[in-house]
Amino acid sequence: MQPPITVVIPNFNGATLLQKNIPSVLKAMQTYSGKSALIVVDDGSQDASLQVLKEHFPQVKVVVHAQNQGFAEAIHSGVNAAETELLFLLNSDVEVAESLFAPLVQYFEDPNTFSVNPLIYDERGDVKRHSWNLRQFKAGTLKLMSWRLEKALTLRTAGEKLPAAYAHGGSFMVRKSMFNALQGFHPIFKPFYSEDYDLGLRAWRRGWASYFEPSVHIVHQSVGSIRSNVKMNHIKTIRRRNRYILEWMHLSATQLWFGAIPASIVQLLGEVLLLDKVNLRGFYLACAKLPEVIQARREIQATQTMRMTDIMDVLRRFCS
Repeated sequence: MQPPITVVIPNFNGATLLQKNIPSVLKAMQTYSGKSALIVVDDGSQDASLQVLKEHFPQVKVVVHAQNQGFAEAIHSGVNAAETELLFLLNSDVEVAESLFAPLVQYFEDPNTFSVNPLIYDERGDVKRHSWNLRQFKAGTLKLMSWRLEKALTLRTAGEKLPAAYAHGGSFMVRKSMFNALQGFHPIFKPFYSEDYDLGLRAWRRGWASYFEPSVHIVHQSVGSIRSNVKMNHIKTIRRRNRYILEWMHLSATQLWFGAIPASIVQLLGEVLLLDKVNLRGFYLACAKLPEVIQARREIQATQTMRMTDIMDVLRRFCS
């Protein structure tokens, strides 16, 4: 018998998405031979989300936030409500394959597995590069490296596990006890973006691994709740802010002073000349959080068993 799992879906004004995508989740749960449960955390929706859940999906456990608290807090509420060790955290704008869960569950036979995510397609059927988060420190930043699905499948068929810097936050299986040991998503990244990246790096630095499983897939639709409810300029600003915060928290002193900081200065000078207020504001907002960044950096270093350079070494042999 396979171990029990719980699917956790955060939702904000996603009534249409829930009605569209929950049937695929329920079908995958029926196919899975172990016990399974589905929790939807409604994060202060003002649309018909709760009505849709009540009328169409009465078997779903619903956790309700009276007011919107953001992605991370919605996930944390779902994790707290779950009664199983294995969780699958899933965005509402995702359709899943029927055979999804069993190949992911097998990774957790290894006690050092933290998380694993499946192959991600967009609605056109194109592979999304973030399915396999291969990262290298290059040109002053942590760059997402290119990879080919054919090669990934060949490696898996040959028995290789495919390590990833982190599992994509919209569709990954994770061990609840480790998630809680890390205290979940770090609040410094609120309201959205990079919290999954940071979580994966903090897990690696504890010696806990994340993987990519290309044999099963999900379909990530093009417009989720963030883009539907938040202005694009604000999204871009927060994305840039959080990129700086993530690098300042995790890169080594050498990588920062001789790579990331000089590259940022050059980039910022260009943005000043172009009067790019969106990205300049992102840098300013990151600087405002420097005391929190320094504190987080110290806490991570106090518990680490792997350095960032060690993590990059694990990923490097696949970055070609």
